[in-house]
Amino acid sequence: MTTIKDVANEAGVSISTVSRILNFDETLSVGEDTRRRVLEVAEKLQYKKRNRRVHKSENQIAIVQWHTDKEELSDLYYLQIQYGIENRAANLGTAVERVTYESIDKQRIKKFDGIIAVGKFDNTEVTQLKSYGLPVVCIGENYLPYNLDCIRSDFESPVRKIIDRFIQNGIDDIGMIAGEELTVTEKQGVRDPRVTTFNQYLKSKELYNDKFIYQGPFGPESGFNLMNQAIEELGEKLPHGFMIGSDAMAVGVLRALQQHHIDVPGRVSLISFNDVAIAKYTSPALTTVHVHTELMGERALELLLERIKNPKKIPELIIIGTELMLRESSL
Repeated sequence: MTTIKDVANEAGVSISTVSRILNFDETLSVGEDTRRRVLEVAEKLQYKKRNRRVHKSENQIAIVQWHTDKEELSDLYYLQIQYGIENRAANLGTAVERVTYESIDKQRIKKFDGIIAVGKFDNTEVTQLKSYGLPVVCIGENYLPYNLDCIRSDFESPVRKIIDRFIQNGIDDIGMIAGEELTVTEKQGVRDPRVTTFNQYLKSKELYNDKFIYQGPFGPESGFNLMNQAIEELGEKLPHGFMIGSDAMAVGVLRALQQHHIDVPGRVSLISFNDVAIAKYTSPALTTVHVHTELMGERALELLLERIKNPKKIPELIIIGTELMLRESSL
């Protein structure tokens, strides 16, 4: 397993700096370049690169991320997907280049053979991407209605598994700290299947309580603020189990609980999502749902290359499974 020392050596900073960056310590005074370098090194060292060699491809692919650089560093989910694309592209000898949605125009896009769109795009954005006349594969949502190949994770099954696990451990008061996202252009709220499944499954077991659900932006600061709000509003009725929308949010949730001297997992059990590198370095280490972001990126590139070879291929929706990684933050 990669250690904080390994990350520090690779990034060229001290162990304490790595620890504070991985825990999103806002009191640490370091430049954004250093923060990005440490987070990227931690993710890359966690990622197991494959050594397959395939004949070189002449294709050039554009990776279109919907998040800004700053947003990407506060929630590393999309960065992990990008690594999966880049690693598979290196094995295939395919050239990839990251471009922002705002920077795309018909002139610049001409040099590419296809687009991998990573994130949650609204109708205006998808329509624009399609207008360039290039093959497009989307990662994150179901875009079959647009006749586009797409890949997403199975977020419904792990929600039911998490709730069942809490109940099996004697926890029937279950809360959720959920993330909220808006599309860039139309500012539309993005539906989170985890919230829908959480609500429906708890209602089916007659355990649903809408006062136990808090939502805000993804990221550690939001997680910190939302858990503080829950602690203040619920007091002794604070749920004994919480499902958290992302590991980054969970870092903030942990900080809030620790500042209030609430024991994890003795008083509150936490289970989050994504299994980015930081999940292993928190104290306690996070129980989390491992989302196979690297596989999503790899399959997206393969789908796009198939689409380039066969433009008339029937569009596909691929749903990638997940795994629950049991660590110290839950019973």
